[in-house]
Amino acid sequence: MYDVVCKLKNLKTEFRRQKKLTGDLSNNVTKAKFFLDKAQALFDNHKEDIFLTLVKCCRQVYSTAIKLEISMLQQRAKLRWLKHGDQNSKVFFRKINSTRVKQRVFQITTASGDILTDQHDVTQEFVTYFQNLLGGSSSHRVLDLGFLRHDLKHSITTSEANLLVAPVTHLEVKEAFFNIDIESAPGPDGYTSAFYRNAWPVVGQSIVEAVGDFFRTGKILKQINTTLLVLIPKVNMPTYVSDFRPISCCNVLYKAITKILVKRLQQVLPLLIDYSQNAFVPGRSISDNILLAQELLAGYNQTRLPARCTLKIDIQKAYDSVEWDFLLEVLRLFNFPQQFIMLIEQCISTASFSVSLNGSIYGFFKGGRGLRQGDPISPYLFVLVMEIWNTLLRRRVQNAPQFQHHWKCKELGLVTLCFADDVLLFCKAHIPSIKVLTDALSEFATLSGLKVNPAKSQTILSRAVQQERQQILATVGFQEGSLPVKYLGIPLTSSRLTISDCRPLIDKVDIRLAGWQHQNLSYAGRLQLIKSVLSTLHTYWASVFILPKGVLKLLEKKMRAFLWQGSSGRGNAKVAWDQLCKPKEEGGLGIRTIPASTHNNLDIQSRSRFVGWKKMLKLRPILQRGVTYKVGDGSSFSLWQDIWHIRGPLCLNFPRGPEVTGLPLHSTLSSVLQHNHWTWPASTDSDITEIMSQLPPTFPSAADRICWNSTSGSFTIETAILLIQPSATRVHWHGLLQGKFKIARHGFILWLAILEKLSTMDKPWVPGEANCVLCGEHCNETHDHLFFNCWYSRRCLAILKTRIKFQWPHLEWQRGITWASKKWRGNHLVNAALRATLAALVYRIWEERNNRKFIATASSAEITSNKVLEDVRMRILSSDLSPSLQTINLYRIWNLHGQSGNRNFV
Repeated sequence: MYDVVCKLKNLKTEFRRQKKLTGDLSNNVTKAKFFLDKAQALFDNHKEDIFLTLVKCCRQVYSTAIKLEISMLQQRAKLRWLKHGDQNSKVFFRKINSTRVKQRVFQITTASGDILTDQHDVTQEFVTYFQNLLGGSSSHRVLDLGFLRHDLKHSITTSEANLLVAPVTHLEVKEAFFNIDIESAPGPDGYTSAFYRNAWPVVGQSIVEAVGDFFRTGKILKQINTTLLVLIPKVNMPTYVSDFRPISCCNVLYKAITKILVKRLQQVLPLLIDYSQNAFVPGRSISDNILLAQELLAGYNQTRLPARCTLKIDIQKAYDSVEWDFLLEVLRLFNFPQQFIMLIEQCISTASFSVSLNGSIYGFFKGGRGLRQGDPISPYLFVLVMEIWNTLLRRRVQNAPQFQHHWKCKELGLVTLCFADDVLLFCKAHIPSIKVLTDALSEFATLSGLKVNPAKSQTILSRAVQQERQQILATVGFQEGSLPVKYLGIPLTSSRLTISDCRPLIDKVDIRLAGWQHQNLSYAGRLQLIKSVLSTLHTYWASVFILPKGVLKLLEKKMRAFLWQGSSGRGNAKVAWDQLCKPKEEGGLGIRTIPASTHNNLDIQSRSRFVGWKKMLKLRPILQRGVTYKVGDGSSFSLWQDIWHIRGPLCLNFPRGPEVTGLPLHSTLSSVLQHNHWTWPASTDSDITEIMSQLPPTFPSAADRICWNSTSGSFTIETAILLIQPSATRVHWHGLLQGKFKIARHGFILWLAILEKLSTMDKPWVPGEANCVLCGEHCNETHDHLFFNCWYSRRCLAILKTRIKFQWPHLEWQRGITWASKKWRGNHLVNAALRATLAALVYRIWEERNNRKFIATASSAEITSNKVLEDVRMRILSSDLSPSLQTINLYRIWNLHGQSGNRNFV
């Protein structure tokens, strides 16, 4: 391990030298473009081979400079959703600058009320605060949690312990590094996961040995476990240091180590954690907590129902306050092997911190308590800590005969719901019962260091609570909350969801849109923002609730206006929203939304508080079409009621089945499946004969499994919506917008052109004369004319035909699109480049038309054609193409011989 640390340190010297040689990346792009234009001009004037060689060299330099600049800007701007949507450097620069201004701290107010403006005083205040919070001495108490051992859900067995401490393999280490996002921020050593991935053939063996050394010895070098605290404002206008959330940027080498520990821990976590806790436990969902909480709070506004009480708990500085001695004792209580506990102890106790503020690094102090937000293993350790809370509470409730459960909770024994540090407590509005809960909170705070924040916690009482209301509030000591109350980002209500309840969702969309109103996003960039960011906001809500129609219409209106108007606030929708939301194969752009037809199917007039569940259950027959039952040993599937057979549930298609076969309705599939053979009772019944002729394959060595009909076999919202939406006719031209070399901005304009939705002068709502501004002739400007019957566009086609043999038939626009869809289909690289050329040509012709019409500038057909060629050439050069005959042919056509981005290609 020491050897790897030394090599990484020495390598930094070479990187610094390379940085000085490389210089300003953006300035390099400008210089490279200048020299490329000069070289192109020389070749156009002289047509000599030496100048052609010069053009090729300059083009390679320019391509490399652009790739380096975009890569740098994407990493700094953190716009992952924009990566394939709009590679406009102005967008990245503006976002970087706005983020830098937003996160810069000029002054801070101390706890005593003093305002500090001197930068030295400000930075010292931050360092001192976080040193006291995270670097306080860990309390070396003598803890004994043994009294909870018999109340645990599960303890680690010998076989599970062997799994946790098994020798680390080469594959485990490699997967850990390669599963870290290459765009995630590096730690203090400056090395990203991209470095380890690209250099793996060189450094891989040394890294594997270093990680293996940690797992063998249980020791980690402190240089590897240094941490940079990046401060994220919790509020819009932070005033105090406590208004910032510290996110830990750990070194990638350390993160890979803890990712290996996490992967092993995930295999035993579902066994250890009670079902009332769903965060970070494989196979459990955040929506489970929300739906159950919503169900329990239903009817809180009614006086006729039983008196109920819900406590919404806010844990003060949850991750930062966990005492290490308590955490280690928790691991011992669960019977984790000592070697595994030693590894965890090394990870948490050797951490050291510095604070990143205003672009500089300040302070250096050792950690003393807490779990780092940003360390891959922290959420899983915190879940184990909170399981002690569940166990402690369960024990107190069982030993308190005076405790009375919340309505509908007694049979389940449900008292709490936890999702990480978001905690809800439920009981009857009965002071002795509430006292059991508050006593448990106090005991847990003493043991773990996790204290309740009374100022942010709430007591929610149903309307049936009248006489004891004030006494209950005084006993608890929290402020009284009212419904709707926010839980895990979702409003919990006592009745059906209204438009006003969804105001937080609408406001969040408004905030996201406002942040991008002046960022020079193209249509493609705005589309990508809608698909990757905005639509997923309401998808999260819709995964739990059936949103009101008014909310869906309002959100669609905002997204539609943002797409077509952008920052100008002007412009009409060119294509109907329903068309945009269709799959790409059906002529749309694949925006994820909830189909109106589906919402109509779910409309229920009942005012029952259970309306959400009823609406969801109405989807069951539709969604069952997306489910596949894979028969294993047959022990889990119902013979008569599950959909394991192609005919569906046999009890519906063959209601006489139990009587005819003598197999009861509750029989499992294993009753007719033994030793991989179907053993149905002998019968002459025609239905039985038909059933037996259509039996599915079995896998007796495996368990029965229910899979979703997708590539991964896992359920996704996107595939479910495709199943719900009525299928439409596929368009023949959708392949023209796809391909390895597609450029999103060009593709969007080509899509509009194919639909004939560009604002050409023949449209009745477009003001001005209908004459074409490109050819200067008295011709009506239509899509047929622009593409490609206009003299200007025909000249562009002639140039492209000479330069790259780009062919286009003398046909009307729509017939030409049909011809191209058939001619250039498939994944062949040359066809992909031709499709990209068509999109670039349409884009550049439309751009030239707008320049002439609105800003009175004109470029020749030669210049426009050169732009098209450079667009596609740069896109080809930026792609990683493997050596093949296809690649050689592509490079020959585009005059790119020997210019592959892959150094091993030549």
